[in-house]
Amino acid sequence: MPLPIHTRYEIVFLSNHPKGPQLNHMDVAKAVHCSTSTVKYCLNRWMESKDLTDSTRSGRPRATTQKQDQRIISLAEEQPFVTAQDVTNQLERRGGAVSERTIRRRFNEAGARYSRPMSKPLLTERHRQNRLRWAQHHKTTDWNQVIFSDETTVRLNCVKGLVWNFPGKKKVIRTVKHPVKVNVWGCFSSKGFGRIVCFKQNLDAKFMCSIYKWGLLPTAQKQFGHDLTLWQLQEDNDPKHRSKLATNWREEKGIEKIDWPSMSPDLAPIEKCLATPQDEVKKEKVYELSIFGLGNKARMESTTTGISLKFGTWYGKSNF
Repeated sequence: MPLPIHTRYEIVFLSNHPKGPQLNHMDVAKAVHCSTSTVKYCLNRWMESKDLTDSTRSGRPRATTQKQDQRIISLAEEQPFVTAQDVTNQLERRGGAVSERTIRRRFNEAGARYSRPMSKPLLTERHRQNRLRWAQHHKTTDWNQVIFSDETTVRLNCVKGLVWNFPGKKKVIRTVKHPVKVNVWGCFSSKGFGRIVCFKQNLDAKFMCSIYKWGLLPTAQKQFGHDLTLWQLQEDNDPKHRSKLATNWREEKGIEKIDWPSMSPDLAPIEKCLATPQDEVKKEKVYELSIFGLGNKARMESTTTGISLKFGTWYGKSNF
C-alpha cells in the first residue's frame, strides 16, 4: 500500500530539514513505520524534483490504435443499421480481434447514441426543381392569409417511441392486435387555431367535402369574415384533396387553394402541430376514446405547449 502524501513529506522533514531531528534512514523508517528502501526512494525523489505526489500512470494499454478507432467510427457512419457486434465481426475478418464491449466504448467516446434514425422523404431531381420553382413563385405570398390544414391518426397502445429501461425494471407497454384509433382533421392560421373534426371511418372525397363545410368554412368565417378572397387554403397532395368531388366543391364555394410541391411535408407548419396529440396520448394513461356528436363545437385551443386536447372525451362526428 503506498504511503500517504503527508508521510512522504514527514520522511523529508525527519531526515533533511534544518529544523528537523535529521535522523538516519533506519530511525526514520521506524518512526513512520516503513522500510528503509522506501525512505531512500522518497529522499531521492525529493532531491530530483521536490515533488512527492503520485506520478501519472500509463494504465492498461488501449486495445485499439488510433487508426483502428477511426475505422470503427467510419464503419458505423457508412452502414445505416450496423450494430456493435457487426463491427466486431467485420474487424475480425480483417485480422483485428476487438471485443463488442470495446466497440461500444469507442462509440461512446465519439459521442454516438444508439437511437432511431431520422426519417426524411427521398427527393429526386424533379422534386428539387419543383420545390425551387414553388419557393420562387411564393416569394410575395402573405402567409398570414393562409389556413393550413391536415389530417392525422391517433392510436391507443402505440409502442413507437423510446423509453428508459433500468436493470430489473423493464417497462412494459400492453398492445392489442387492432388498436383503437381516431382520425383527426385540424386547421390553423396566423389568427389562431380552428376547429377540429374527429371521426372513425376512412376518409374519402365525399367526407372531405363535409369537413370543408363543418370544419374549414366556420373557421375561415370566424378568422377572416365572409369574404373568401381574404384567405387561401393549404393542404397536401392527398388524392382525396385532388379528387374531382373535392375540387368542384371548393370551386363552387370560391375557395382558392395554394399549389403545393409533392414530397414536402417539412414546408407545412401544421405537420408538427398534429404530431402533438399523438405524443400526448403516449404520455397520458388513456384506455378509451369516446366519440360524441359534437363535431361543430370542437376546436383546437392554443396553449403554451402548442395544442390542448381533452383526452378521454373526444369531440367528433362520424356522419354530417
